[in-house]
Amino acid sequence: MDILVIDQCSNSKSYPDESAVFDATEIDDTGLDALRARDDAVSVPARKLYDGRQQQYVSEAVDSLRADGHTVDRYFISAGFGLVAEREELPPYNATFAEMTASEIDSRSASLEISERTRDAITSSSYHIVFFALGSDYYRALELSDVLSALPADTLGVTFNQEEVADQYENVISIPARTEQAKEQGTIVVALKGNYLKNFASHLATGSEPESPTDVKSACLSEPTSQKDLTDF
Repeated sequence: MDILVIDQCSNSKSYPDESAVFDATEIDDTGLDALRARDDAVSVPARKLYDGRQQQYVSEAVDSLRADGHTVDRYFISAGFGLVAEREELPPYNATFAEMTASEIDSRSASLEISERTRDAITSSSYHIVFFALGSDYYRALELSDVLSALPADTLGVTFNQEEVADQYENVISIPARTEQAKEQGTIVVALKGNYLKNFASHLATGSEPESPTDVKSACLSEPTSQKDLTDF
């Protein structure tokens, strides 16, 4: 399968202690290339920079899918730099949409062209599935409805806690990812979307490729039944 994952940056970041850390104003005034060139800053690939629980779980899922022969592209929505590819090198920074007001989110996401760049990403290849593993502030920054309207008809969009929006599209589903589901999965809410993607990857690893939106939802919500499980039962 060809899969695209739109992930989000995390407040928790991994970088050398001696590196400079930049805020949104410094980023905007200086520019990414100039920040990378600074002697006091260490640039880190986005995939390694973001080390929140969700991001770690999504990395595990992506690695599993690739190991099984699936093509997976992954981007992060960054409050500092906009839409960034997982291997793009970024300097450490301190900016998150979770700490902004709605008007601040709208203004910053527009200046970073997040919606436009994401629309380009989802139409850049013939993806079977696009996962939007985002929190509410990042869905706002994305301008979710505008992005989903650009989703090709034969591509399935997977969102989380976005039932009202998903119901407007035949090729979009929303999977619940709230406290109740986190308890059922034995994890915490902030890690739940990553856990769902790990479940999805595990199902594909067994050779069970989903054929419908219902199959995709089921694969996210449950781990595959192993032969050991059947024996124990």
